Amino acid sequence: MNNPIFDIAPRQFQSMINQGNRPYLIDVRMPVEYRTEHAEGAVQLPLDDLNPETYESYLQDHKISREEPVFLICKSGSRAKKAAQLLRRFGHQKIGVVEGGTEAWRRAGLPIQRNGNFLPLERQIQIAIGVLLITKVAFGFTIHELFFVATAMIGVGLIVAGTTNWCGLARLLALIPWNRRQTFSELKAV
Repeated sequence: MNNPIFDIAPRQFQSMINQGNRPYLIDVRMPVEYRTEHAEGAVQLPLDDLNPETYESYLQDHKISREEPVFLICKSGSRAKKAAQLLRRFGHQKIGVVEGGTEAWRRAGLPIQRNGNFLPLERQIQIAIGVLLITKVAFGFTIHELFFVATAMIGVGLIVAGTTNWCGLARLLALIPWNRRQTFSELKAV
């Protein structure tokens, strides 16, 4: 049970597939991120939904034993590492993290599945921040100058998001109906 969590380069992972292996690749990003694009063959199990019950159900549905290796991927690797720690606590033996995440996967020229119908979450955040800034500045000039303070608060939020890798606006936008996925049980029925 003391097996370390290991890193694997995207090309190493692809060579496992080329050799006839079918490793399990789990994408732990938010649903809107996964639907926008993901590594070909990755199945989604969001970090936010990762608990012993959903993971046990995932293992049963995919007929995976806790002794078989699973590989985790996210955007850049940080959420996959958090998910790996959780899986270790859930009793999984062999856990790999794809180094550099989907970004490194794409840079390596490996197959990506894209769904053009979804506006990526990052672009939604950029649009929302732009609209908020323009609105606050306009209100500052026309209604009351205290709206300029609200503009500065947006800057503080960006600094917090950049330094902590946690974005409240991203979490809020992920709750909008078009960014949410079906519940885990609904996904199993599909």
